[in-house]
Amino acid sequence: MAARTTALSAEEARRLMAGLKALRARVTARTGPDDLRHIKRLSRLGRALSAAGYASSALGPNPVSMVLIGLGRFARWVVIAHPVLHRAYDGIAAGDPAWHSRTFARGRRGLWDWFDWLQADAWQAQHNVAHHCYTGDERDPDRLAVNMAWLKRKPKIVRALALLLTACTWKWIYYGPATRRALRRRRERGAADARPQGRAQAAEASPQEREGGSWSPRALLDSEMLLRAYLPYVLAHFVLLPLAFLPLGRGAALGVLVNSLVAELLSNLHSFAVIAPTHTGLDIPVFEGAARSREEYYVRQIVGSVNYESPGAAADFLHGYMGYQIEHHLWPDLPLRQYREVAGEVEALCRDVGLPYRRDSVWRRIAEMIRAVVGDEEVQTARVAIADAGARAGGGDVELAAVHA
Repeated sequence: MAARTTALSAEEARRLMAGLKALRARVTARTGPDDLRHIKRLSRLGRALSAAGYASSALGPNPVSMVLIGLGRFARWVVIAHPVLHRAYDGIAAGDPAWHSRTFARGRRGLWDWFDWLQADAWQAQHNVAHHCYTGDERDPDRLAVNMAWLKRKPKIVRALALLLTACTWKWIYYGPATRRALRRRRERGAADARPQGRAQAAEASPQEREGGSWSPRALLDSEMLLRAYLPYVLAHFVLLPLAFLPLGRGAALGVLVNSLVAELLSNLHSFAVIAPTHTGLDIPVFEGAARSREEYYVRQIVGSVNYESPGAAADFLHGYMGYQIEHHLWPDLPLRQYREVAGEVEALCRDVGLPYRRDSVWRRIAEMIRAVVGDEEVQTARVAIADAGARAGGGDVELAAVHA
C-alpha cells in the first residue's frame, strides 16, 4: 500500500511550532499546587476503590468487588504511576518522594507507591523513551496492529480470540517482557557508551536489536523479571491477601482470591481498551523511518494519536486520562489537570495548519482497533513532508530521548 503523505509548508510548520511553544509556556506558568492536590485526590479515590473491593470480598465472590478491585489497580497504573513517572509532578512535588519520578515506586517505596507486574525503571525505559520518542515508527514497540499482523494469515475467529486474550493479559504477557527488554537494552547502551567507539556501535544497531527482537513465549521466563516483579506480585495478591481474610472464614478467603483473580483480568481489559485504541486504527498510520526534524516529531505525535470525547471528570478518570492522548504526546510531563484545559487550543492550532485532530468516542475507537487487528485491511503507512524544516538525520533522536528519559 502506498504511503500517505502529510505535508506542511515552512510557514505552517513555523506557526505550529510557535503556537505550541507559546501554549506550553502559558500552561507551565499556571501549573502549581492545585495540580498536586488534584493527583492526590485521584490517588485517594483509587485506593478507596481497592479498599472497598477487598472489604466487600469478605461476602464471597461477587461482581461488585471484582470491578472495584480492578478499578483500583487500573487507577494506580494508568492514572497515578503513568504521569508521575513522566515527571509531571517533579517541579511541584516539594521534595515529596511519593510524587517525584526518581523516587516514586523505587526500592521499598514500590510496595506502596505502585506494586505491580511492572517496575518503575523498566516502565520508563520502555514507555517514556521507546514509545514516546518513536511513536508509530519502526522503533516503537507498542504498534499493536503491526505486532499482531501475523494474525492476518489466520481465520478471523482466531484473530478475535487472540486479541481478547491479549487484552485480558497484556500487562504480564506483553508489558512485563517489553519493559524488561527495554531496561536491559538501556543498560547495554550505557555500558557501550563507556567503551571506545561505543556510541558508534550502538548507532549501527538495527531497530530489532535496539528493542531486543520480537516477542516470544520465552520472554516470560526471564529470571530477573520473575523473581523481582512477577513472583512478589502473585504472592501478595493471590496468596497473602486471601490468607489474611482466613480468620473471617474460608468463604471470605475464597472470595478475596476469586475476586482478585477476576479483577486482574478486568483491569487488564480496561487498560487495554482505553490505551491501545489511541494509536491503533485503520485511520491511524504507522510511519516510514525516523522523524528527521523536531517539527516532524511533533506532527507525528498529532497525526499518530487520537483523543476521546469526554463529558467530564468521571469519564476522564475511567479513560485513565488517555482521552487527551494528542496533548499527552506533545507534552508527556504535563500534570493531568492541565490536559483538559489545553485541548481546545491544541485543536485550534491543528485546524489552523490543516493537521487532522481526531477525537471520537472510546467505543468507536475500540471498534476501529478491532477492525485494524481482526479485519483484512492493512494499516496504512505515512510520511511527513515539511518544506525547509531543517532535517537533522539522527541528531534529533538523541535530543528527544534525553527529554523523555
